[in-house]
Amino acid sequence: MESGDEEVTDKYRIHLRPATLHAAAAAAPATLHLLPCEVQASRPAPVGHFFTPAIRQRPCGLEVSFRGRVLRGEEVVVPPGLAGYVMVMDEKAELTGLERNHELSLETEKEREQLERDFDRFIGATASFGRFHLWGLETIPGPDAKVLGALSWPSLAAAIHAQVPEDYKSDLQSESH
Repeated sequence: MESGDEEVTDKYRIHLRPATLHAAAAAAPATLHLLPCEVQASRPAPVGHFFTPAIRQRPCGLEVSFRGRVLRGEEVVVPPGLAGYVMVMDEKAELTGLERNHELSLETEKEREQLERDFDRFIGATASFGRFHLWGLETIPGPDAKVLGALSWPSLAAAIHAQVPEDYKSDLQSESH
């Protein structure tokens, strides 16, 4: 069901630049802070110039000030088996050598044309991370924070899709009779 408050979003086909993942993973890990605010711009900004937090450890968790407001938070570690990457999107990008080779291997003109449509976007990694700070306005975000739910989803999905051992299946069948 749609509401009048929802924004119309453009749909894109995203192409990942795999070489950027290797370069980002080889570099020093980035220091990240997920702040409880929205920036009304979509361009590079010298964030480090404006937000260099002096993190204080308090009995109730981590605390920092941002523009005179108290932020409380926690350090979140990326779960084992996952990797964090800072990604950027190029609106209209040149194809890299590997992508050009793939384009040359496309069999039909229609397949080649599909890589050049207006809804194609290219993303690449600029940095990697294994932990980040999650901040809330005056309170720690807590277990209901969307980012924490997103980080727990892969292990939940693996458990849901794991094969059930035969002995467990037979136990379930004997209990149901």
